[in-house]
Amino acid sequence: MTTTTRRCATRVSVEAMRCALIGMVIAAGADPTFAQEAKTLTKPASTVEVGVGAISDGSYKAGEYNGLQEKGAFAIGTVDIRGGGAFDSDSAWRYRIRGNDLGLDSRSLTAEAGVQGKFRFTLGYDSLRKNRSDSYQTPYAGAGTNTLTLPGTWLGPTVAGSTSTNNAVNNTSARGLSKAIGGAPYFDIQTTSPTVGTLLTPNATQKALVDAAANADVPLFRNFDISTTRTRYDAGVSVNAGSQWGVEASVRPEHKEGTKLMGTVSRNTGGDIATIIPDPIDTDTSQINVALNFKGARSFVQTGYYGSYFTNNIRQLSWQNWATSAGTMNTMSSAPDNSFTQFSAAGGHNFTSTLKLVANASYARNTQNDLFLTDVTTPVVPATSLNGLVVSSAVNLKLTARPVKKLNVAAAYKYDNRDNRTAVLLYQFGDAGEPLSVNSNFPAGPTNPLGAMVINNANANRSYSKKVNQFTLDADYAVAMGQRVKVGYEYQKINRECPGSWINCADAAITNESTLRAEWRATAGSGLVARIGYEYSQRRAPHYNEDAFLALVPYANVVPLGQAITALQAMTANQLTGYGPVSGYNNGVFVNGTFFPNNNALANALYGNANRISELVGMRRYYVADRNRNKLRTGLTWKATEALTIQAGVDYNNDDYPTSAYGLQHARTWAATVDGSYALTGNVTADLFYTYETLASDTAGNTYTANSNTASVNGFTGLAGNSCDSYTTLQQRNNNNKLDPCLNWSTHMTDKVNTVGFGLTGKSGTLDLAVYATVSQARSANNVSGGNWANNLLALPGAPASTVAAFYIPASPLPTVTTNMSEVRANARYAISKRHSVRALYTYMRMTSADWVYEGMQIGLGTPSGVLPTNEQPFNYSVNVVGVSWVISF
Repeated sequence: MTTTTRRCATRVSVEAMRCALIGMVIAAGADPTFAQEAKTLTKPASTVEVGVGAISDGSYKAGEYNGLQEKGAFAIGTVDIRGGGAFDSDSAWRYRIRGNDLGLDSRSLTAEAGVQGKFRFTLGYDSLRKNRSDSYQTPYAGAGTNTLTLPGTWLGPTVAGSTSTNNAVNNTSARGLSKAIGGAPYFDIQTTSPTVGTLLTPNATQKALVDAAANADVPLFRNFDISTTRTRYDAGVSVNAGSQWGVEASVRPEHKEGTKLMGTVSRNTGGDIATIIPDPIDTDTSQINVALNFKGARSFVQTGYYGSYFTNNIRQLSWQNWATSAGTMNTMSSAPDNSFTQFSAAGGHNFTSTLKLVANASYARNTQNDLFLTDVTTPVVPATSLNGLVVSSAVNLKLTARPVKKLNVAAAYKYDNRDNRTAVLLYQFGDAGEPLSVNSNFPAGPTNPLGAMVINNANANRSYSKKVNQFTLDADYAVAMGQRVKVGYEYQKINRECPGSWINCADAAITNESTLRAEWRATAGSGLVARIGYEYSQRRAPHYNEDAFLALVPYANVVPLGQAITALQAMTANQLTGYGPVSGYNNGVFVNGTFFPNNNALANALYGNANRISELVGMRRYYVADRNRNKLRTGLTWKATEALTIQAGVDYNNDDYPTSAYGLQHARTWAATVDGSYALTGNVTADLFYTYETLASDTAGNTYTANSNTASVNGFTGLAGNSCDSYTTLQQRNNNNKLDPCLNWSTHMTDKVNTVGFGLTGKSGTLDLAVYATVSQARSANNVSGGNWANNLLALPGAPASTVAAFYIPASPLPTVTTNMSEVRANARYAISKRHSVRALYTYMRMTSADWVYEGMQIGLGTPSGVLPTNEQPFNYSVNVVGVSWVISF
């Protein structure tokens, strides 16, 4: 007894726990149960588990992350091996090897060894597979590679129809993959045709073309499973040089391979077409960490280096256009290689027992310099690569103090500067491989410092930068026995800019946000703990910039041929944004009418871009828009009896965007949880919980249609369905398209989830049992208001005089998306002896869902004309998993 006590008294602090455990064994005396528990703590057992399991049905969703996606048998393998010097010896050598899910794609294996208080080595391996879809289908050959081609037998789907010059033709359409749709009767819309306005039945030639393409193309669709596997390795070492100095280093290489789905767009006569293709993934990322630590009696210092190096082994992706007879190839680049390096330092000092300062700072460089991918549709590329550079610097300070016994205060400052130093250059290109088209408004000459526009688009990159300054002050005060009140204030200022851009690119160059928070916590005896907190924040953008898009188009600062001023000068002179006047048709009378023809938006050709990139007047992007935020947090823990404990809480968030005429208007979330735990006996405990969550948002917009002076559709002028405005003729509506209240729309989206769960755990002699069950129900709804106009296809020559020219079609709510999930897990372990036991497991997983999005992916009625279907199905599964294993402890 004396010898053991002296030894513990003279050992260093890292062995304090071992000595305490030895003391527990001594104090236990003759109590064999206590002594056995103490022995377990002082010498943890090693275990090896080997077994076999079986999965009843394959499901990518059921096995999304757990490796249980394939029907059939799988191996069960788990190890936890510990060793080293005995806990009651002078040796502090320890090692441990742990492995989980060794028979599945989610396997992991780690090993560590070292001498406590001196050094430690670690090695690790883990694999994680993410399953995306096992119902995706494609006709492309080469799926999984970076070159996708259509089989030589692909004909391309068509539908029977008419054009302005022919009343019996076949038009390219993905809907033609269904022969019933492709060969269905259609309206003749050729105004000069003798059958105009009548329902025509496809002739034999049209139907033969539809059938031939469908017969050839549909059998080419075949399944291709979409998944990604991440494989990661770890190696690390930490060394303590005495009681004050320490060094840590680690490296983590990671490889990802597989595919993900990506939507693509290709140019096509009659309208763009889309294809959802399997985008191949083959990347490597290496992360390196090195740190040097010093710990004194009242201070600590740490310096570190972090590096992340990303390599994409796939440089580009090519796919064939399914809608063109020649099968034009489209090509796009993959994600570029990049690197990130960061140097950091942190430190802290305890001035007194009640006053402490902690600080950290970092400096980082992020670079990207892969070669550009170019072709004939990118005739002006001023550099061979981006030579991108972003420099980030950050400083954090926090001072904590306890000026009086009941009061704790803390003050903090945060500085974060993301400085994008990438050069801003001007690039000219065609959209999605479209043919070259010279913009004659900007020829070369002395008044054009940017050079001639030789193609549809001339865009500059933006070196987006952001700087954050944030101040925080908190105080925590004990107002009474068992009660504390915490109050705080936070101010955050964010500056955004694009160095090198010809005009500010930020939607809001400055945003200021102030936050007030308060929290009350109370403990009533030993059985009740309550908490309630409230937070209010207000964000304001003093100068929102609706013309930030101009940073993309430098030709808006060049005088077009035949004009006296630039597009920017025309906007400034008339106090307009790129949207133009909020006015009706004016027959070109408006000053600078060329820039804003008929009071419409800024003409694309006069700022050198083929795409409409201006935004609605009053539109505010939510991340910089003025916002009022309210947050409420509550929590309650009640130990009603020795056996019963109840926990409950409610969280509520409400965001309001008071100055946003368009864009996100409101966002609300709230969640309520009740959780009860009851000890049925000393060894059996039951748990029951219920959670309700809801997320709601409101968004406003406008279906902008350009003003025009069109007065009729084939001589018909009347309107129908437009109770939302006062227009009675087509010309009235067309003259006032920018003012039409019918074109305003809104959405109210809600997600609601109910979850209930039950658990039962217990032990009886040599049997351990655990059973868990959960059931959840999710509903997603999208209610809409507003609508849009559509010309009457039957407003054709010879139609009755009462025929209307156009209909207003109100928007309809989208079908509710439903998801129902249930899961039962049971785990039983029976001890045959002290060293051997048998474990049995059972899992039941079920999911049913209905999602309207998948209807548009099928060959048939839901197929959009310009989108190649994938035949993906909503997730529905019912899976049973059973397993039995042998566990050896030693």
